[in-house]
Amino acid sequence: MDNLRDELLAVFDAEYRDHLRAIRGIVAAGCPDAQGLAEIFRRVHSLKGAARAVELPTVEGVAHALENRLSALLAARALPDAADLKAITDTLDEVDLLMTSAPADGEVRPADEETTASATATENPAYVQVPVARLDALASAVHDLMSVAERHERLWAQVMDLLDESRAVMHAPERMRADPVAEFARMTRKLMTVGRERELMSGQIDRALLRLGEEVHAVTLVPAESVFGSLAAMARRIAREHGGPDAGVDVHMYGMEVQTERRVMQALRDPVVHLVRNAIVHGHETRAQRLKEGKSERLNITIAVTLTGVRLQVAVSDDGRGPDLQAIAARAAGQGLVHADAPLEARQLLARVFEPGFSTRGQADTLAGRGVGLSVVAEAARALHGTVRMEQRQPAGTTVTLTVPVSQRQRTVLLVENAGQALGLPGRVIRHLLRVRRDGIRLLNGAPFAVVPHRSDGTQPEHAHGDGQAEDLVPLVPLRAFVGDENAPLPVRDGAVSVVVMEVDGVRCGFAVERMVDVRALLVSDATAVGLDSELVPGIAWQREDQPVFILSPDRLFARWRLRGNGAGVCFSDVDEAAPVVAVRHAPLVMVVDDSITTRTLQKTILQSHGYDVCLAVDGEEALAMLQQSSRHVDVVVTDVEMPRMDGFALLAAMQADPHLSDIPVVLMTSRDDGDDVRRGMEGGARAYLTKQKFDQGELIDTIKGLL
Repeated sequence: MDNLRDELLAVFDAEYRDHLRAIRGIVAAGCPDAQGLAEIFRRVHSLKGAARAVELPTVEGVAHALENRLSALLAARALPDAADLKAITDTLDEVDLLMTSAPADGEVRPADEETTASATATENPAYVQVPVARLDALASAVHDLMSVAERHERLWAQVMDLLDESRAVMHAPERMRADPVAEFARMTRKLMTVGRERELMSGQIDRALLRLGEEVHAVTLVPAESVFGSLAAMARRIAREHGGPDAGVDVHMYGMEVQTERRVMQALRDPVVHLVRNAIVHGHETRAQRLKEGKSERLNITIAVTLTGVRLQVAVSDDGRGPDLQAIAARAAGQGLVHADAPLEARQLLARVFEPGFSTRGQADTLAGRGVGLSVVAEAARALHGTVRMEQRQPAGTTVTLTVPVSQRQRTVLLVENAGQALGLPGRVIRHLLRVRRDGIRLLNGAPFAVVPHRSDGTQPEHAHGDGQAEDLVPLVPLRAFVGDENAPLPVRDGAVSVVVMEVDGVRCGFAVERMVDVRALLVSDATAVGLDSELVPGIAWQREDQPVFILSPDRLFARWRLRGNGAGVCFSDVDEAAPVVAVRHAPLVMVVDDSITTRTLQKTILQSHGYDVCLAVDGEEALAMLQQSSRHVDVVVTDVEMPRMDGFALLAAMQADPHLSDIPVVLMTSRDDGDDVRRGMEGGARAYLTKQKFDQGELIDTIKGLL
């Protein structure tokens, strides 16, 4: 009996979701006619009866109360007003919450936040709803495959007949002596017929299996609404708990018809629950605050699901307060995630919120403050081989976007060769594929670098030539050093190195491979590769040639690259007799820091005319970030004092506090010629102090030459 009730509960789980999904659609349209009202009544009545059948009296009672209200409307031939529609919505929310908190025995108990947070509220995997048309297509595909199997049996019978005839000839050779040519021709025709049939059947088998695979995959797809549809009810309850009875939230959902693999969509529900809760807790504003800023009275949360190629995106947005960058920076510095004096741009700061234990709340409660929610989101994204990012919305609010592969079984990978092995590099992290000539490799501080196309995301280039042309440099390391021989050199073939530039968490590295083979979509299984690190190689795929492809984890690959010192000590292969790689000699690089574009342009022109390379920054904050992140050493910094965000004195102090920057000479060039300012600058570590009132380009050039 227990097994029967479990099966009934599983069926009810799918049924009640179907009823709620249909009713919400009618309510969203405003229930404009009597037909819509009748449909709602019918579904509520069915829901009540189904709840009674599985012995869920609480759900039955809630549905019965709504049924009475709808019955009165039908009797009066009236359409539901705003109060009626709200009552319908509240009832659906209550049913959702009751079912979300229902334990295995089926008894519905009051829901609390912990049970709601931990419950996945997903459909029972033993029962799925499949459209009849899809079942018909699946049955047709199976029929096609069975037809091919029958033809295979007939073909095999022909082969056995031919074999019997051959044996008969062997036992009665006189048959061949009577007319050997005719007998041989007859058997040859039969053999050719079997061969042609085999060729035709081979194509039919491939097509039948392909179609069957497609139909089976289609059955595993679920719409986003089946997983995220109940989150609106949860959001409204959390808002009431957090902000009181007057607090409200409107949840808008888009792309709920998007379909993808069941386990992918279900794996995203828990992180999306955390994001919704985070939006309510951290985006909360009082009614007065929202009205003062020109917003609606209620917090708006949007859950948008989109499908782009082979990537699924789930974005959770709100129009609340938005991220407090100062609080995030302070917390990150307190946890040692960033240097206290190192200014970071918003994108870098917002990436820190996904660290374990990170929270800007002073106290923890049942909703937030323990630093768990967003780290759970990041971990879920990594587990699905995807990414997560947080952005500030304009004019206010926050957007967090989860991006994962549509299929957890099929992934697009770049196939490369590595010491006779086939390795797969996930396409999601690949930014460039390059062939770098030996004479095009740069040596900086003894380590090899490659020039890659300039970033298209608007970020600051790592190096600017004297002619203003921008270039990005990425370190070069042999992939084989992490999968095989840790002392492997850069593999040089025909005077060049094949490089795969990958990016993880905003950091790029160029991995040199022996040969790039192909880009393919492969079915990947979670399996341990014999003789290889299971952390670095979490999955295996198979090519048609039955050769295994070991799929690498880019996160682990980058982690090990960092542990090795970002490629220090890499040597070059002596595969060919090309001239050895030599370090590229640069002109001294001078950084000009000034918030005046005119002053920057003037100083840049003067310095370039005297043979210096120049890079520019608009204030101390940008200059410090460039100094810390640039792969090329800056030889001299010429900075103004009066600048927004971080002035010249603060930049000087930050550089002196950083052991990697403290040896860079700093020239203060400013209109402030007061003796106290000059003394402050020189005592703070400046190597020279020039005033703009007495500006002389010869003095500037002589000063820089003297410092170099």
